[in-house]
Amino acid sequence: MDSKEKDFLRNALRSQRRKERFNKALAREVSKRMNGKSGYKKYIDLMNKVRETADEKDISEEKAVKLLLKN
Repeated sequence: MDSKEKDFLRNALRSQRRKERFNKALAREVSKRMNGKSGYKKYIDLMNKVRETADEKDISEEKAVKLLLKN
């Protein structure tokens, strides 16, 4: 995971609103900086990594993001 991807995840965690799902916050952050197909693909790739980690470790998506940011 490169620094740009980690930056997207970090900003999404910071901007996540109360009672908002993480994927919505991430979609908003990605759409701020990227447009069209490339932005959508980046969002899908990041969410797949987050969900894969969450399923693997049996933790929430937010905890999975924090784990990914530590690595």
